[in-house]
Amino acid sequence: MISKGKKFSPTFRSRIIYEFAARAQDFDKRKHVEFIGGNLISKNPYYEIIDDGERKVFVDVEPIIQEFESYTRLYKGESKKLCGHYILSLSKGEGLTTAEWTEAVGKYMSDLGYDETTKYVAVIHRDTDCEHAHIVTSRVRLVESDPLSSRSALGAHFELVSDRNDRFKGMDSVRGIEKLYDLAVPHSDGWTKEPGKGDPEKDQAHIIRGISKAIFKAGNRPVNMSQLVDRFAERGIQIRVRDKNGEVEGISYRLDRQDGRWISGSSIMATKLTFQSLLRNGVSYVASRDNAKLGLGMPTASPDAQSLRSDGVLYRAYVKINKPNERLQSYLVKNYSRTNIRLSDDRSNLLMGFNLGISFSMRKKTKAEVEVEIEKKKIEKLIELMLEFAKFTMDSIFHGMEVSIYRNADISDFPQTALRLNVPVALDISNQLVLDQNWGEAVMRQTENQLSSLARICRESEKEALLGLKA
Repeated sequence: MISKGKKFSPTFRSRIIYEFAARAQDFDKRKHVEFIGGNLISKNPYYEIIDDGERKVFVDVEPIIQEFESYTRLYKGESKKLCGHYILSLSKGEGLTTAEWTEAVGKYMSDLGYDETTKYVAVIHRDTDCEHAHIVTSRVRLVESDPLSSRSALGAHFELVSDRNDRFKGMDSVRGIEKLYDLAVPHSDGWTKEPGKGDPEKDQAHIIRGISKAIFKAGNRPVNMSQLVDRFAERGIQIRVRDKNGEVEGISYRLDRQDGRWISGSSIMATKLTFQSLLRNGVSYVASRDNAKLGLGMPTASPDAQSLRSDGVLYRAYVKINKPNERLQSYLVKNYSRTNIRLSDDRSNLLMGFNLGISFSMRKKTKAEVEVEIEKKKIEKLIELMLEFAKFTMDSIFHGMEVSIYRNADISDFPQTALRLNVPVALDISNQLVLDQNWGEAVMRQTENQLSSLARICRESEKEALLGLKA
């Protein structure tokens, strides 16, 4: 497979018109073009009629152009390199099914750094000896507020997908696609040319990249930074991070051997192994849990009972949904600080995530002489019970949708909490923490008050999605 990246352009119209053979002179070519979609709201622009027994294909690309232009206007920067155009071409005689092309395009775009907040659309052209796909994309993506970032003052904002190392990222991606579908490896220059002329076995970045892929494809792939350090150490790779004023700024890797050298994650695989890429790909970071493993000093103490009462604890809840409708998308844009959508780790499902906070309103403060560790264990038992009941309550509100709660998720990306439960707790005569008699009713009432509006929008969106699948 050969991959090519065209020069970025400021507008989309000419690229999309060409991609969909929408020019009058390309009328006969449309029979050989197949729409395979992307992550747009716009539907398949092709429609056909039979005229005197002849199949005639027509196309209306205006909704797609308008969707690209409307979304791209959210970017307020000065760059004019807004539209990307990529081509994936098979060798002569090779072919992929529509489903295989869809998966290949999705993998390629993900490997280049495009995520669920970007817009792209793809078609297959079968009008030449070499079957190929055209992909037009907006480089604009939503960046959520990250308190750990040096740019946290910006809050959530729109910026452009980085094109750094696009050539190498594209080569890595198509090599993976070739293995996935047993495609021929072309011997040509351009994007398909392997980097470097030395022995791959002596290329340390190449070796680290290969081991990293194996680690993340394994069934016990790391889900937090502490596990990441352990998994890589088991395979002979050391990890260190660079921080400034308590904020992690970068991550590097080194083969555990005499000639090993430290190589930055961006130099090895920018879409997978930088610190921010790891976070985006499901490896969470919590300072109190991970700093010791990362060599950033001793972990901060776990919160005691008093701080748990005042500040509460946070977990990430996810609701699995189908393609969101316009109303749900509008809700998510307005409430991006408390809820948003991400892809599951296997990229097969959309998950709407929000933070779940639990705090306890005590009738009586604990005595100062009560050991903190004993009290914390009591509260941990209550938290376990509360998480089970919270999931049960959300299952009933989001009925028909799958709800899950992630205990190790990085909850710092949402500055606000969508559901905060204040649970009535009492201290009995034996100095034991017990739930108040009406705690279940109180939790259900709070959950319904805080999530019923969102749940109703989600159910409407799911209904429309299911009707669309049946149509």
